[in-house]
Amino acid sequence: MKKTKKTEIEARKKEANKEKIKIRMEEKKNNPGVPAWRGRRHRELRVTGRGGRHGRTMTFFNSAAWRLSWEDYEKVSVATVCRNAHSTPYTFYKRFPSRPAFEYALVRVTFLEMTGGFNRAMAPETWKDATPQAIIFRLVDEIVANTLSAPAIGVIQLAMRIRMSKPKGAEPYIGYRSAVIDRAVELLFPKLEIPNAKESVRTAFKMLLAMATDEAWRHGIPFQTERKRELAGIYGNLIFRCLGLPPGKRDSKDFGAAHTFVSGFPEQLQISYGITKYHLYEYARDVKASRKPKFEPDTPEDASILVTRKESLKTEKSIKRKRKRVYKML
Repeated sequence: MKKTKKTEIEARKKEANKEKIKIRMEEKKNNPGVPAWRGRRHRELRVTGRGGRHGRTMTFFNSAAWRLSWEDYEKVSVATVCRNAHSTPYTFYKRFPSRPAFEYALVRVTFLEMTGGFNRAMAPETWKDATPQAIIFRLVDEIVANTLSAPAIGVIQLAMRIRMSKPKGAEPYIGYRSAVIDRAVELLFPKLEIPNAKESVRTAFKMLLAMATDEAWRHGIPFQTERKRELAGIYGNLIFRCLGLPPGKRDSKDFGAAHTFVSGFPEQLQISYGITKYHLYEYARDVKASRKPKFEPDTPEDASILVTRKESLKTEKSIKRKRKRVYKML
């Protein structure tokens, strides 16, 4: 009797283990960053929820993005990010190989997600029958919403700092700007009747991105909704003048500038962009290997810079040599 009961318990345990393995295999399919089997189920394998492995990863990104919008990136330490994320440095370093790798990942995730959202909002099939004025209003709203939102301001500054020494680390930000300009050209070029329309649209939106970024850096946050709407109107009228268009009437119900960039990174970004420790280590290594373009004195641009540098080294006043002191013995 006892043997039979023991056998039944073991059979139930085996069935339960098979069910657990099946669930983990499904997790593996949905999320490559999660190992399918590690023996005993650890807490770090939990995928969903704020305290789960990837929920915590996204919480670190959210914490850093908001903190960078208020403080310089050199002052934002790992300890500060952990404190705002209600976590510990041990948990941080279990997910990220180093602080630079975390910064590169933050820039990558922010601007890849921003580019995807922009492309979905400004899909060509949605706007093919719209007027140039309506397209311009919406493009301006998207740029204002993405550039002047609290999470984006600090990450843009971080991307520019990274680009000075590691160009590959800021490629997602440059990709976002290129996506905005290319989509503006694609939507507006067929509807404009001005000479050299492509270059005019490209120049106008480059200017708009520079102005919005400058506004964000000079005044900082918070940007209230009314201020964003005011700036969207000013920038829209400026684009109309640049492209020789009469100002259009804006629909008061649709203000894209009122809806800021996502205030939180969803957990699916872990699946979309493969934010695992191994992948981040590889990505950080590639970014670190990237270098600024070489200085070539043969090209006209670099030759002119070299001449300017030599001229700046020359001084008008002659430098007087210090008189040598002579010490006498008493």
